[in-house]
Amino acid sequence: METLDKHFRQITKAVFQRYGFAHAELLRRWPEIVGDELSRWCEPERIKWPRTASESAQKMGGTLVIRAAPGRGLELQHEAPMLLDRVNRYYGYGAVGQIRINQGSSALKTRMPMPAKPSPQPVRPLAGIADESLRTALERLGSHISPQGKE
Repeated sequence: METLDKHFRQITKAVFQRYGFAHAELLRRWPEIVGDELSRWCEPERIKWPRTASESAQKMGGTLVIRAAPGRGLELQHEAPMLLDRVNRYYGYGAVGQIRINQGSSALKTRMPMPAKPSPQPVRPLAGIADESLRTALERLGSHISPQGKE
């Protein structure tokens, strides 16, 4: 039985090469390479390779174009040396020589988590329950559910 992964790689290989990615691994492993926090608001868009007389197997000195969330470009510019180091460590050689940052929205909207709003805990006074054993059991149950413990 064959896996779809094999066929998917063959189908998408031309598209990834068109945008400078020899394979989809940089895109797929982006959170591992740059860290979870940075990967939430930036993603690689393409790698532009310099024109050379001979096309070698190991391309060097490329420009990594990164799409950053609006307002995050300056912060990402300060992180550029670290990004260069991490991407080149991933490739195992000096594949990327510089980084260009484009600010704007793209697929980042779907990946950026929305800030969680704390849900208010409903207040249910247990003082109105006449049965002592039932009230004690409910308080014990509530202490495991409520983050504040007994109320």
